[in-house]
Amino acid sequence: MARIHEVIKSGITLSKEFKSIPFPDLIEASSKYKVLKFQSLGQDNELFLQLTKSANNFIHFANRTKQRFQGDRPNDVGKRIEEVFVQELKKTELTPLLLPKSGYPDMKITDQRGNITYLESKAVSKGWDSTFRTFYYSNSSKIMSDGRHLLIAWKIEEEKDKYWKVEGWKLCDLFQLKIKTKLEFNASNRDLYQTGVILAESNEPK
Repeated sequence: MARIHEVIKSGITLSKEFKSIPFPDLIEASSKYKVLKFQSLGQDNELFLQLTKSANNFIHFANRTKQRFQGDRPNDVGKRIEEVFVQELKKTELTPLLLPKSGYPDMKITDQRGNITYLESKAVSKGWDSTFRTFYYSNSSKIMSDGRHLLIAWKIEEEKDKYWKVEGWKLCDLFQLKIKTKLEFNASNRDLYQTGVILAESNEPK
């Protein structure tokens, strides 16, 4: 029992110390693969031009056709935007691939040179300077190579109940990102509602 207490205390102490972890270090430590710095004015210039052109075309098309995205939450809207944006990327010389399952990153892009870029897509409904946590990283199962790690954020505004307009975007290089960590203790329904934990329950029909 004393050993368990020491492990818990150590975890809490470490979580308080890890307040500014360079994202490249986090990725390399958890996946063994390197995060490469994006060089928009160097070898990644063509990739940069195609990504920004696709983002602008997406916005222009949405405005021209008055396209709106339905969703209860920004995350739901973001998923729909992501699916449409991938189709826009397919019109370029890039080869985008939506990655299965949830979690970082959302897609993998291969450019004409065969270089890999991992791209996260986010819908932002609050101000750009909001302190609300919106970016999460839990494991490296979708990262299979060295590559650039970018994030494209879509500014969305709810025009009427559950219908959202895309108003703008920002493209970010996660090579520069500093990550915070927050220790979380959790349990599932299966953990909670089992014999030995339940004290009493209603007589529900079987």
